[in-house]
Amino acid sequence: MRKAIFWDFDGTLAHSDHLWSGSLLKALGPLASQHGVTVEDLRPGLQDCFPWNPGGRHDLKGPEFWSYMNARFEEIYAALGLSPSQARECAGKVREIVLAKESYQVSPDAAATLAVCAYKGWRNYILSNNFPELDQVVKALGLGQFFSGYVVSGAAGLNKPDTGIFRLAERTAHFPSLIWMVGDNPAADVAGGLAAGWHTAYIAPKGASNAGAEVTVTNLQELLKYL
Repeated sequence: MRKAIFWDFDGTLAHSDHLWSGSLLKALGPLASQHGVTVEDLRPGLQDCFPWNPGGRHDLKGPEFWSYMNARFEEIYAALGLSPSQARECAGKVREIVLAKESYQVSPDAAATLAVCAYKGWRNYILSNNFPELDQVVKALGLGQFFSGYVVSGAAGLNKPDTGIFRLAERTAHFPSLIWMVGDNPAADVAGGLAAGWHTAYIAPKGASNAGAEVTVTNLQELLKYL
């Protein structure tokens, strides 16, 4: 029997410290102190900025993704008082910071969990709402060996919880008989997976409800007893 697990990335297999707002702050360099800009100042402009937000540009993929995001970053910087040339220059630096492996911390139990799943006969895949080059980051973090493929919104032009990206994932995995979605987002991962007819596992903060998932755990290693 062919069986597959699709893993979310950020918040599930790895974590980042305010990835987007932190990257925009780093891209400012000395301009941050000159304009008195903090992470908190950058967050409001990012709330509805991404293609996977409700009402976002869900069709964006590849270079179009970054062209759109850079334009939005420029708007955020301009609203904080940067000149057009400063905003454009800083926006152009964000991508490199976001793609740097130093921007992420791999979950302590990620590699061991993925290895055990592979040993048990599961094919591991990434299914993530993220930038198109996510596979490069996963490989740079030392996790690439565990994955048979990647389905990423910024490369596909589809976003979770849209059922279309789950159908694309099924095709990518050659229509497995048994399929799970594992992630930390109740809407994108749990509701999206359920709507697609998949089994779902929710990596939840301690004390959180199960969000309707078939399995709720607080860490990856705990998930192994259900797979």
